[in-house]
This record gives sequence, C-alpha cells and structure tokens, in this order.
Amino acid sequence: MMDEEFSQLEERVHQLLGAYRQAKSEQHRAEAERDRLLETNRELRERIERIVARIRALELEQSDG
Repeated sequence: MMDEEFSQLEERVHQLLGAYRQAKSEQHRAEAERDRLLETNRELRERIERIVARIRALELEQSDG
C-alpha cells in the first residue's frame, strides 16, 4: 500500500512541477510581450510628440505671417 501511495505522490509531484514550469514559461512570454508593447508605446508617444511640435511650429508661423 505504501508503494502505491508513494507512486501516486511522486506522479502528483511531477504533474505539479510540469504545471509550475509551464506557468513560469507563460509568465516569461507575457513579460516579454509587455516589454515589447511598452517599447512600441514609447516609440509611438515620441512620434506623436514630434508631430504635435511640428503642428505648433506651423501654427506659430501662420500666426506670425
């Protein structure tokens, strides 16, 4: 009986370890995706800021002219 219980516990430990590894892998993928999206967001924000600055400069030129 002990051998059977031990085998069941051992199998459960293997299942839990596999689930843990999978969860960590998914976490790393999610973090990498988050980092990629944050970088894309930063780049887009910089582009928008440059466009807004150009529009403001053009508006100043027109109001001065």
